[in-house]
Order: sequence, then C-alpha cells, then structure tokens
Amino acid sequence: MRYLLEHSAKMRWEMQSRASFSVVISTYNRVHLVSRAIKSVLSQEYSNLEIIVVDDASSDNTAEVIHENFPKIRYIRQESNQGPGPARDRGIREASNQWVVILDDDDELLPNALLKVEELMCLQGLLATSRIFPVIQFAHSNGSIPDQFRILTIEDYLLGHVIGDFVPIINRIHYISSGFAYPRVRIGGEHILWWKIAEQYGIPTWNTVITKVHEDAPIRLTSPQNQISRAAEYARLQETTLEEFGIKLLSRYPRLYYAKLLGAATYYLLARKKTEARKYLEKAWHFRPSISAGLLWLLSYMPVSIVHKLFMLYRRKGVL
Repeated sequence: MRYLLEHSAKMRWEMQSRASFSVVISTYNRVHLVSRAIKSVLSQEYSNLEIIVVDDASSDNTAEVIHENFPKIRYIRQESNQGPGPARDRGIREASNQWVVILDDDDELLPNALLKVEELMCLQGLLATSRIFPVIQFAHSNGSIPDQFRILTIEDYLLGHVIGDFVPIINRIHYISSGFAYPRVRIGGEHILWWKIAEQYGIPTWNTVITKVHEDAPIRLTSPQNQISRAAEYARLQETTLEEFGIKLLSRYPRLYYAKLLGAATYYLLARKKTEARKYLEKAWHFRPSISAGLLWLLSYMPVSIVHKLFMLYRRKGVL
C-alpha cells in the first residue's frame, strides 16, 4: 500500500510537469460571481497554472475587489465593453501557457479538474506534437456526448449529438496561428467557432465533467426577457450562421436550415423589424410551406406587444 501511494504521488508530480494551463475568466459587472470562479481555480492542486481575469470594462467594483482579494492573478481591463468573445480572445493572446481553459465567470472548476484534464490528455496522446488540435473540450455539468471520448466533427453538432455546454481548452499557438477567433457578437454565438474548427480539424471531447454550471447570474443570455431585449442581436446571429453554413445546411440538413430561417424571422419580429422578418418568412415559405411560417406571417401584422407576450408564453412552456 505504501508503495502504491508513493508511486501514485510520483506519477502525479510527473504529470504536473507535462502541461501548463492558463485559465481565462471574462467578466462584466459580476463581481459577486467572478470571485467564486477565481476561488475554484485557486483551489486546484496544480503547479503550472496561470489565472487571467479579463474585465470587459465593468462599471462596478470588479477591479478593486480583484486587486484587494486576489493580488497574484493577472487582471486585464478592456478599454470598452466589447462582449465576451473579444474578451476571451484577449485573454488567449495574453496567456503565457500553452493550454488556455475558458471559464465563465458564473461557473466554477470542480476539485482536481486540471489534474483530470491532463491525465486524460496524456491517455489520448494529445500532449504529443504529432497530434495537434486548436481546441479540446470537457463537459460542463449539463453537457454530454454519446461516448466517453469522441473527436467531434461538424456532423456531430448538426445531428444533435452534442448536448448542453462544454469547457473549451484552447491550444493557444495553434488557435492563433490558424486565425480563429470568437464571433464578435455580445450574445455568445460560440457554436459558429466550434463548427468551423470541427469541420477543419475535429475537436477531441470528453464526457468527463470538470465544471459546475450555476444559474444564479442576474441576467442569463438564454432567458426570454434577454432574448426579447436583444432580439436584433439574436436575429443577426441566425443570419451569420446561415451566411457561414447555409449551403451545407441546405444540402444536408434541411430541417436545421429551415429552423434557422424561422429563428431569424422570429427574432426580427421581436426586434420590431417586420420587413426583415417577412423576408425570412418568404424564404421559409418558398422552401417549405408550414403552419409555423403561416402563423409567424400573421404575427408580423399584429402589435409587437402581442408578439412579446406570445413569445414569453411559448418559452415558459419550454417549447423554444
């Protein structure tokens, strides 16, 4: 037993020296949440570790709290509020280590998460230079894929094999040299980036959960209230998806293509832009006449207040 413990400790020390991680946490006016995320990283029993907080021009006391309570971490402040994508890319560029873990400010790393990450990377040979991927992923507490490990292709995403959220771990040099970047939208849109990388390289992904997803943020991107208030941005995100992948969706995944058309129309209705909404509804109707497209067309002639109320009811029922 003593030998096993000593051997395990030796292996653990050796593993700690194989890879270096930077954890990037982007935040905006969430000082009460980002502190929890930082503490979860500080509690990791890992030697080669850097923590970077990118403050997306917060107006609260984020800077003061971090400087006072966490003086050893790197704090970077954006000159203006640009959204989570540019903040994450700033952290990736500024990171000193090879592997960059992207952690949301309202989530937390589970105990020994980074040791588990490195162990599984070693087992798959992903620390060897012969197998280079721009990003790998591990599951959030709400994420799953059909297998314990799979190199995801774009088909896995489009066929719905990827459920929930995953933690991206960026291979910094390869990611930057390949010209990848998060979408310049304020409402997420990370799926566009992952689809691109999955199509070109594949994304090694584990079902192993390394973070806990919290739902105590005062404003969540997926809340119906937020989707209404930022409907124009959500509509533009649907448009961007169609611009980037529309041909592929049309030829191989027509149902998803149709859903994106209706999604753009719905969000433009919520944004009070009825002309743009009808443009997508016409495309959807010509592609496939349906009750959904017809109902949305009728809604385009109703007061926006009614559209908002129906959308809230629709969301409460968990349909959308």
